[in-house]
Amino acid sequence: MKLDDFNVVADLIGMKKRSREAVWLMEVEGMTGYYAAQQMDISESTVSRAHARFRRAITQLNTLSGHLPLR
Repeated sequence: MKLDDFNVVADLIGMKKRSREAVWLMEVEGMTGYYAAQQMDISESTVSRAHARFRRAITQLNTLSGHLPLR
């Protein structure tokens, strides 16, 4: 996933900076939620919730993409 695409989704769901960075570490760098939380000094539950919101948004966007007019 490209950084620009990641940021579009993160912006759409209003993800905060540190949660965004933790989710990036999980999605792109392959870190676990535990290690991403430690690296960003936030709770593992915060990272887990942010990651779940991000994955739901990706799923919804993929579902909608077949119904939206693309230009």
